[in-house]
Amino acid sequence: MSKRIKQSILLIMSLFVGTVICLSMLSTADARFMNYTRATPVKSRGTWYGHVPYLNYEKLVIRKHAVTWYQKDKRSESWKKTRHLQNKQLFVLHDKVKVNKHKEAIFGFYSAKQDDADFDYLATKRIKGKKVRVMKNVNGGTFYHSWKHVR
Repeated sequence: MSKRIKQSILLIMSLFVGTVICLSMLSTADARFMNYTRATPVKSRGTWYGHVPYLNYEKLVIRKHAVTWYQKDKRSESWKKTRHLQNKQLFVLHDKVKVNKHKEAIFGFYSAKQDDADFDYLATKRIKGKKVRVMKNVNGGTFYHSWKHVR
């Protein structure tokens, strides 16, 4: 082979190896700072109901690899799907943060290009003397597994 062809092949191979090394360094750097998975937390799975005062009712259906949001204005209307993430579209961010003087394991459901922060954490709440598992949103919303707890 001629000298120019050997130099071209060597240049292409070095560019390829350099690109692979750079990409692997970037992906490990991202993985250290952000703990993303594709699966939702086991204890968060199921159907959750909530109410935004003076606005609407919300329903959140969480499965292993899918999350669906629904809304309605009044208790008697039908649910309207507002958002759905599944499989490769769904990113679940896990983190720990101090909430109300306790360290809570928080999680958020995101699409690839979403930039707003919306995290939830699991807690318990006393309703009529019984402990009920709730999912609290860091922005102030509360979701219940039972529709009867939503006011």
